[in-house]
Amino acid sequence: MKKYIGTKHIEAEPMTMGEAYEKNLLQAGRVPNESEKDNAGYHVKYEDGYESWSPAEPFEKAYEVAETPLDRMTIEENELTDRILKLTSFISGNKFKELDSATRAMLISQHESMREYLVALYMRSTKMESGEGGYTNFCFGVAVNLLKHGFIVRRQGWNCKNMFIVKQVPAHITSDIIPKMQSLPQAAKDRILEGKGFVDYTSQCLIYNENTGCADSWVPSISDIFADDWEIVE
Repeated sequence: MKKYIGTKHIEAEPMTMGEAYEKNLLQAGRVPNESEKDNAGYHVKYEDGYESWSPAEPFEKAYEVAETPLDRMTIEENELTDRILKLTSFISGNKFKELDSATRAMLISQHESMREYLVALYMRSTKMESGEGGYTNFCFGVAVNLLKHGFIVRRQGWNCKNMFIVKQVPAHITSDIIPKMQSLPQAAKDRILEGKGFVDYTSQCLIYNENTGCADSWVPSISDIFADDWEIVE
């Protein structure tokens, strides 16, 4: 036989076995004795409208409260943490070493992606719960993806706290705008207008210093690439 994992969406409320009997929620013919009437449990209502009673221990083992977005995020955090711990244990074991290099690489990539996902979930739940906090302590790969989507980022470890990185928006500069550009010398403008007559700005990054107003082209250093202290600038 194959193994299956089931998912049910239910509504429930605490209810003793005695109360469940009074509401006809127990199995037909089931009459609790005096010692059972105070047994803890839950009144359960399923999606199809069927209602029953469940003892507390198996119910709480199978279900978690998912009333609010924060509840559901907490469940996801706990499940992801459990999966990360299991994968960490496997990667540390001998069976991992026996795998081919491509499979090991994919598992390492999966592990790192799961860790970054957990950081994002934790930051979201913290902000949702307290209304405070930002997005910090992520890796360079996440920083690159955020730059692609128009966010501005920086490293917490930089000495100057007023610098940030931004990806320039690709733009097509036409011949009527080129003469007005302050960022090009006249010789370059003349050369461009004699040739193609336009400038296409492609993807590149700038580092901006809020203290001086200076913007310079930016290429990451090795320490930037391997750092885990990147953060969103808000």
